[in-house]
Amino acid sequence: MTQKIIFLALLLVFALTILTGCDREIADGMWEELKDNEEGIHEELDALWDSFLTEVNDWADAHATCSLTEDGDLVGTREAGVDDYVGSYEASYSQFTGVESIFGGTALKRREGSDLRVVYSLAIQSGKARLYRLDGSDKKILAEITDSGTYEFTVHAGKNFIVLEGEQFTGNLSLTVESVFPEIDQW
Repeated sequence: MTQKIIFLALLLVFALTILTGCDREIADGMWEELKDNEEGIHEELDALWDSFLTEVNDWADAHATCSLTEDGDLVGTREAGVDDYVGSYEASYSQFTGVESIFGGTALKRREGSDLRVVYSLAIQSGKARLYRLDGSDKKILAEITDSGTYEFTVHAGKNFIVLEGEQFTGNLSLTVESVFPEIDQW
């Protein structure tokens, strides 16, 4: 995309040079000026693209059809991390029937990195419970029975939520979602 813009700018400079009757020295000077500023043009275009993505992300989050359960509506206590995708959650349920979207969002690209790790412990005393990750419209089951474990995934554009669904559920849920940072090679 950037190369096409630079090519079009150069083509425009060349055409204007021919149409205005400018001599070769002026055209060469304009060409050199454009080449000298190529890095700055790339930086400006990158900044413009990043700004556009930020606006689209904000719009997508504001107009999402699925959203996090408000803190006051959660059965347990959520401790937020750097954004809505990460943090910790502890809850004791008693005859809970409903759905809680505990962590996640609908952004095109998560600013803090796309790789996440869920560490969970679900204890079902009675009723039914299902802990899952909502990935678009797909439900990726983490636990439907008393279980604990770790689940790693990559956030994609669109719906990405960690959800608990219960039907007369009595039991406990402990949940931590954190960013997975690639290990840095040591020399």
